Amino acid sequence: MEYKGKLETNVVADTYPSEAAPGIEANLHCLLNALESMDRRTALELERLDGSCAEEDLKEFIKQDILSRHQARRQSLQDATEALRAQYRAVCLSDGD
Repeated sequence: MEYKGKLETNVVADTYPSEAAPGIEANLHCLLNALESMDRRTALELERLDGSCAEEDLKEFIKQDILSRHQARRQSLQDATEALRAQYRAVCLSDGD
């Protein structure tokens, strides 16, 4: 699962003055926490699947189902996160002028 982690966003958030856009920053961190939680739950599901005694073909089928459901659920949050990042940068950069 590839995604930009909360730590990487904290670096971006720390680069710009947080008082410029506190609401956007709070929403961004909320979205990142939601993504992190979703990824953690999916990783746990995959670990349980790996530990099961099901046949390998069935495990692979279930794994692909879990991953496709996960990606479908997280895509809207990921898009919202990217939009907020761009908005945050725009607000912070315009405050620097």
